Amino acid sequence: MRPPWAGLSGGSARELEQPRSRELTNIFALGTAHTNNAGAEGEDSMSVRTYLGGGSMIALAIAITGSSAMAQTVASAPVSEVEEVVVTGSFIAGTPEDAALPVDVLSSRDLEAQGAPTVIQLVKTITSSQSSLGESNRYNGGAGTASINLRGFGAARTLTLMNGRRLADSPSAAFQGGGANLNFIPTAAVGRIEVLKDGAAATYGSDAIGGVVNFITRTDLDGFELGGEYALIDGSNGDYEANAAWGRKFENGNVLLTAGYRHRSRLDIHDRDWALRGFDFGGYAGAGGWTGASNPGLFLAGANLFRDNGCAELGGVLTNNVTYPNPLSGTLGQGATATVAVPVGAQNPATATSTCRFQFSNFNDLVNREDHYQLYGEVNFELSENLAFHGEVAWTKNDTPVQRISPANLTAQYPSPVAVGGTSFSPTAPNGPNFSVPYNIPANHPGLVALLNDCRSPLTAAQCAAIRASANSAVGAQAGAPLGARGVDIIQLGWRAIAFAGHPLNSDKADHQSIVNDAFRISGGFQGEIFGGVKYDTAITYMEQKNTSDTNDLLVSRIQLGLRGFGAKADDPGGCTAAETNNFTSGAGNGALGCYYFNPFTNGTQTSVVNGAANPFFNAAVANDPQVVAWLYGNYTNVLTNRLLVADMVFSGETGLELPGGQVAWAVGAQYRYTQETRKYGEFFNSNETPCPDRPACADESGPLQFFGSAVDRDDDANVKAIFAELQVPVLENLNLNFAIRHEDYQGGIGSTTNPKVAAKWQVTDFLALRGSASTTFRAPSPGLVSTDCNNGVRVLGSAYRAFQSCGNPDLKPEKADTFNVGAILELGGFSATLDYFNFKFKDEITEESGARLYASMFPGGSNVNCGNPAFAQLQARFTFAGACGAANVARLRSFTINGPNTKTSGLEFRAQYDWEGWLDGRWAIGGEATYLIEYKRGVTNLLGTDIAISPAEDRAGLSDLVNEFFSYSKLRANAFAAFNRGPLSVRWQTRYAEGTSPAFGSPLFVTVPNPSATGGRDLVPVGKSKDFWQHDVVVRWEAPWDTTVTASIQNVFDKDPPYVPSQYNYDYTNGNPLGRVFEVGFKKRF
Repeated sequence: MRPPWAGLSGGSARELEQPRSRELTNIFALGTAHTNNAGAEGEDSMSVRTYLGGGSMIALAIAITGSSAMAQTVASAPVSEVEEVVVTGSFIAGTPEDAALPVDVLSSRDLEAQGAPTVIQLVKTITSSQSSLGESNRYNGGAGTASINLRGFGAARTLTLMNGRRLADSPSAAFQGGGANLNFIPTAAVGRIEVLKDGAAATYGSDAIGGVVNFITRTDLDGFELGGEYALIDGSNGDYEANAAWGRKFENGNVLLTAGYRHRSRLDIHDRDWALRGFDFGGYAGAGGWTGASNPGLFLAGANLFRDNGCAELGGVLTNNVTYPNPLSGTLGQGATATVAVPVGAQNPATATSTCRFQFSNFNDLVNREDHYQLYGEVNFELSENLAFHGEVAWTKNDTPVQRISPANLTAQYPSPVAVGGTSFSPTAPNGPNFSVPYNIPANHPGLVALLNDCRSPLTAAQCAAIRASANSAVGAQAGAPLGARGVDIIQLGWRAIAFAGHPLNSDKADHQSIVNDAFRISGGFQGEIFGGVKYDTAITYMEQKNTSDTNDLLVSRIQLGLRGFGAKADDPGGCTAAETNNFTSGAGNGALGCYYFNPFTNGTQTSVVNGAANPFFNAAVANDPQVVAWLYGNYTNVLTNRLLVADMVFSGETGLELPGGQVAWAVGAQYRYTQETRKYGEFFNSNETPCPDRPACADESGPLQFFGSAVDRDDDANVKAIFAELQVPVLENLNLNFAIRHEDYQGGIGSTTNPKVAAKWQVTDFLALRGSASTTFRAPSPGLVSTDCNNGVRVLGSAYRAFQSCGNPDLKPEKADTFNVGAILELGGFSATLDYFNFKFKDEITEESGARLYASMFPGGSNVNCGNPAFAQLQARFTFAGACGAANVARLRSFTINGPNTKTSGLEFRAQYDWEGWLDGRWAIGGEATYLIEYKRGVTNLLGTDIAISPAEDRAGLSDLVNEFFSYSKLRANAFAAFNRGPLSVRWQTRYAEGTSPAFGSPLFVTVPNPSATGGRDLVPVGKSKDFWQHDVVVRWEAPWDTTVTASIQNVFDKDPPYVPSQYNYDYTNGNPLGRVFEVGFKKRF
């Protein structure tokens, strides 16, 4: 009897014994020109069976690289009977060449020849994957995770399986829209990967909209295997990994144990000159890491606005707003004119109120350090002739010990005045959200007095007079000015507590966060055969993913207390208590009581950590004590956990009805899924523990942090019950039909859904086949999305980060899609090709109201024309203002998750490969694949419950927005290769291509170009379409003696920089490569 676990794992190809060479229509292993010699374990290296267990990151990285082209030609491989197995996309066992669905089945050994890209690079090479995120930086979230995004619908719409069973969504990927973490996959255990690029909700249920990726572990290993790789990367300590696997095959089963470790070294942004660009490159819109919240910042002395000294000297850029005729007028929602900030110059001279721009990305890494640990174990045993057991357990830990961020962020929250109980005792009258007020610097603050005594250019005489009127020393009035009790207010969005001075204690002067992702999964089940040839497959799977993040932010109350002279030292937590200072009314700046001033002016900064220059305005007498600055921070730990429990059972068999093409086969089954999302937040991030900036109660519980916001602990869960059926109808020997239907019922009022699917394959001739499928598919909202809770954070609104509240919506409905795919398969001699057309139509897309679009709709072109307009009253109500309604006064914005617009996308996929023998007595292969995105049309997005349009209809094909929306849709993505093999040596050249994109509505549309004769000394130039991305790699592989394989590769042979695209890092991190030229070596030894 065939082992029951082979091919009965809920939709996976567990085993393909001795497959046909050219007849495996959709089993792809692009461009591998191996020898036809049997390897150490008897594998036929040119057939699809070829050594399923490479298991290294090389193998995994290539396994879904877009290579997915045709199976290799095997000149002398025997044509043997093909074992019927269950392939991803179906629950009915059959031969892969009979399958009507576009399933790419990929073996690791064949694909090792392509080199060893990192996990995120493997995702970027899949031509059918768009806008996949995973580069380890803070601007796309999910540190330590990687996800796949088939068709560009979002990672949450690509279902990821392991041995045919679901993986839990990673809580770290929430910022990316959800989805599984590919870094969970135990790379040393991977034997094959199956990729279904078609909607599959009728088979697998929710999430399988864009397709399915199924990682299948190996069963071939009988012995010990050791492998490792090292990648040399300029500017970093390199990336490296090690994997070990042990397996034992028995008469009635097998055992597999694997362990792996992978390390990514940090890559500092300063090590890539293209990643840090001047303010002209979209800085006006917040791109390139530029912000107007700086130190030196803006202050208000009475009615006089002034900017602190030292901007240019410390490494900042002074800017003024300039209005230009808009070269894009009438497109992308643009008006006749455009007002943008540009650097000062002869035609645009600096004033004392010019804005100082600070580039916070100076403190970031392009790639953070990551450490990945993996353990995996599996057993398969035939308990009797008709009963087998499969069990597996996996554990991973993905650790990002240091994520470097700006030493302090801008001020999104402010203190409460003493008039309403504010414990940081600001004297300013109540105003704004929570009656908050600007930070106030008392008149006798030593830093303010020092600024007055050294009040010089660029400050004007009038501004110095205003400062004099607002400041006095502790012993009396200055220069005859009257005593000023009010002091100076800080402009809310024009200042940050720490900028060019850097973090007070960390040697690299950046602030640090740490993120750890732990995951555990266990699955077990029985498979076998009962009466009448009916087969069954039943299993229970449990998985838990936990994200633990340790971070910090400045506390609003501590900033205000420090400004008033009641700051303490971080290494003296008992200093400057309320009891010692008569509730902070006496003893300001009294070191004997442990009370110190925090100096918000640049005269407290000795040296710029950005350009290394000495500060000419530094005054040692008012320098900040590093321990006092460190005291401003509040540290907290958040723990986010996702749990998934799945129980399923599938029965399959034959009906007894014989058609010309064979028996009609069937499958029926049921599934129960339970998901749980728990969120446990640290003291300073937890609105229930610390609801307000500096008082015990407030109307808008936004927390005590000045930037990162807050949330409430929650525990949300949901359960889903499903039944499904499938029918395979071999109408003729050359015509096969497949029908499937699935019904799912959701708790909590979400409702139920029924989704059918039909697929067909027609073998027109021996060399030509046609295939097609049509289905409805769906995705249900996760438990957190239907919660009434809100999370408080920040978003870029206008050109600055501002407080942002993101709320759930209990009225959400599942999103649905109609999918259609039709294609042709050609196999003629050594040439193979496929051409497919795909079409998806979404309804009720689950999406979040875009903060950038809400802001742009309320304040078109930065104007306030909609303020007070009754037609925009509901939109205006979403905003909280620090003062009157106005773009400059936005303090907070609230958004909701909604069922959004209809979306339609379609495109073409093409693959071709040609294999031959002869030249130089070797084997050759050339080939390529391409995905062309015809359209990605999204309809108008309206404000929840209204007809107010907040996003226009747009076709996103060929567009990108990596500042606000985080998407990039190249119209054309392609890979090509040429490979040669002779004896134990193989050489491969491969090229990756992504067409450039143009800025989407709401993203930075312009750059400014110096021109002394132009308005403001700059020309306003549209960004336009970015340059195309190209990367060339070469890989050499040697099958050495003693069962050893050695691989060497050069990635990005010509050391090309990624093209400029407006983003925080000035490149498209969904397509481009920040590493430069990489030299990599790897080995694998079998014992």
